[in-house]
Amino acid sequence: MNTTSSVLARLGRDYAFVLPGFFISLFAFVLLVPLFTLSLGTAIIWIGVWLLPLVLLVATGFAELSRNRVRSWGGQLEQPRYRPGGTGVTGSLRYLRDPRRWLDLLFETLIAFPLRTLTFVASVTWTAGALGGTTYVLWGHYLPRGEQEYPLAAGMLEALTGGAIPDAVATSYAVESVFNFLVGVLFLLTLPAVMRGLALLDATTTAAALGVGLTPGYPLPIAARVA
Repeated sequence: MNTTSSVLARLGRDYAFVLPGFFISLFAFVLLVPLFTLSLGTAIIWIGVWLLPLVLLVATGFAELSRNRVRSWGGQLEQPRYRPGGTGVTGSLRYLRDPRRWLDLLFETLIAFPLRTLTFVASVTWTAGALGGTTYVLWGHYLPRGEQEYPLAAGMLEALTGGAIPDAVATSYAVESVFNFLVGVLFLLTLPAVMRGLALLDATTTAAALGVGLTPGYPLPIAARVA
């Protein structure tokens, strides 16, 4: 019971880390890319020069959110140091000389969004496969049927038995339901490992780009290392 509870708790933590990351990165992408483009386009008339420090500050805010999400997930991530800015408009230009802030902008625009799109799609696909397969018997008969019903299950059954099973049985709804149930069980059993891998991929990439170094066992969650 304790093992099951631990697996479910870890799975829930991985879901809470992976799924919101896509929407946060999407918002960061659609905000930072136009602002950065506007800054470059208006730099010739100096408006972009004053706007660019603001873009870097916004990128740093999203980067700090990414670090805090890794820490909330259970990973260890040291806080990097930023060069201080000055007061007033002229002082804000000092942010342009901080490579760490440029790295934040690079990560939040070109790395985080594609990465978290991948992890989001993979997690949703695997979850749908697990839930859809194990419950196929309840809703599968509502799907429209073509001339050749259930070709995948029937084809695999024919390959395994050498065509010994009649087509009426091989293409039956019962066989298709059993086939989809077994596939769903496979997805369900591997779901915790897949979600852990996706969460680790996100956390490791975030640590490499936004941290200041790796610590022993990093970036496994603290709870996982203790267990």
